[in-house]
Amino acid sequence: MVTETINLGFRQTEVGMIPDDWEVKKLGDVTISIVSGKSNTSSEIGNYPIYGSTGIIGYKNHDDYHGDKILVARVGANAGTVNKVNGRYCVSDNTLMITYPTDIDIDFAYYQLVNYKLNRIIFGSGQPLITGSQLKNVKLPFPHTKSEQSAIALRLSETDDFIKSLDRLIERKKNIKQGAMQELLTGKKRLPRFHDKWETKEIETFADVTAGGTPSTFVPEYWNGKIKWMNSGELNSKKIYDVEGRITELGLENSSTRLLPSKCVLIGLAGQGKTRGTAAINYVELCTNQSIGAILPNDSFVPEYLYHNLDSRYNELRRLSTGEGGRGGLNLTILRNILVTIPPTKEEQSAIAQVLSDMDSEIEDLEQKRDKYKQIKIGMMQQLLTGRIRLKWKS
Repeated sequence: MVTETINLGFRQTEVGMIPDDWEVKKLGDVTISIVSGKSNTSSEIGNYPIYGSTGIIGYKNHDDYHGDKILVARVGANAGTVNKVNGRYCVSDNTLMITYPTDIDIDFAYYQLVNYKLNRIIFGSGQPLITGSQLKNVKLPFPHTKSEQSAIALRLSETDDFIKSLDRLIERKKNIKQGAMQELLTGKKRLPRFHDKWETKEIETFADVTAGGTPSTFVPEYWNGKIKWMNSGELNSKKIYDVEGRITELGLENSSTRLLPSKCVLIGLAGQGKTRGTAAINYVELCTNQSIGAILPNDSFVPEYLYHNLDSRYNELRRLSTGEGGRGGLNLTILRNILVTIPPTKEEQSAIAQVLSDMDSEIEDLEQKRDKYKQIKIGMMQQLLTGRIRLKWKS
């Protein structure tokens, strides 16, 4: 059980300053084996998971391994990623499997390798790779006793558990919001005091739609001015208060982009990734590139309501994309013809938007709290796994 921190002497080593009573050891000297798995990526119908470089990649009807082990992705984009497994399972041949003796705390070993950041020893540009020989030569600081290893692992595990609990809470809140959108944005559930019949109409009947543009990148005078210019990747921020790009008045005048007022509903028009169909709303004047469509605000509707409506229809918007198999993109004609079910009064639109915005704020607060603790955990690993901060433990 961790009770309090203690301070002892330090000495300089090849891995940096470590406590006097710690040792630097090669991973190959403290492990039983470091070998590749033997399962291929094909899977059968079975009860035993196959672990690969991205986690569970399938199942088999028999197991090849059992017990606590550390897995390291051996090849590909995830090379160097560390995972910890137990139970009965299989391991793919693109994954290295590390078996430790009983005098090493497996959780401590896991955090130790995560903190080391194995991607720094990866080689190969076309196909990133890490080998068992490389792992065996990795030098790491070790406390003399398993009890101290366990105390460190416990402190980090507690932080991990808290982060995971926040992740679960965030997911639950997102599901609640999704249900609320399905009810409130279709009129299936009405807020108190609102009873008027809703209307379904095309966007072009109540709002203007436009797209942006990009000033020539070959003319330096068009860039690094004071006018905000947004690229489509920034739609993922959802609520836009600032953007990275800046253009000059000259860039604005000599391109098809235009200065948009606050509270436009912005939609990603192009891209095979997640951007196409993504909705956002800006709260500052800005310009956009040609891959963003903008629905301009006016006095006939509440922009926040329309934003939430279209944000809830992401998959539908992607299906509306032009091109074979939906691989093209959205365009302004498609946006103008989208049907929106909308309350007849701005008061009801505002009330619905406020409910959903409050839910968004709650989720954003939780995400910020989770991200803060992720940073705290990084700092804790750097301090605890090098012995800069010592913990009292019971043997």
